[in-house]
Amino acid sequence: MPIKPENLALYPANWKSEIRPRILERDGHRCKFCGVPNHTTICRVVIAGVLAWADPVKRGVWYSAADGSLLYSGFAIGEEEGRHTRIVLTIAHLHDPDPSNCDDENLAALCQRCHLRHDAPMHREHRAATHRAKRAVADLFDTRGVA
Repeated sequence: MPIKPENLALYPANWKSEIRPRILERDGHRCKFCGVPNHTTICRVVIAGVLAWADPVKRGVWYSAADGSLLYSGFAIGEEEGRHTRIVLTIAHLHDPDPSNCDDENLAALCQRCHLRHDAPMHREHRAATHRAKRAVADLFDTRGVA
């Protein structure tokens, strides 16, 4: 995920020049969770009830979207109907979401899907907090019943 301009100051100055390239290199320019390669267009389909992605180079080779394990090798099934996605790896904070905590064991290269799934609990918390804050402001300015 791109860093929002208002949050850029929270990241170390060497984030783009040193930290991000180092983590991408360490993870082999592949998603740490599902194994999709960076800067490729993959196809995602459901095979036997399991979400899978197709290797863009080896046609007919499918990997599990859950853990990157080889799922199927054979015919190029479903590539016409599947969802094609351009992969751009981002660096996720795995254990501590603090942007200044850039220890290598706290960082991983993740695809869009895996990064969103990893951050989903935090997104839910932020959404709930925003909803509560909006309700609180509305309560301060509620004019119903005032003559």
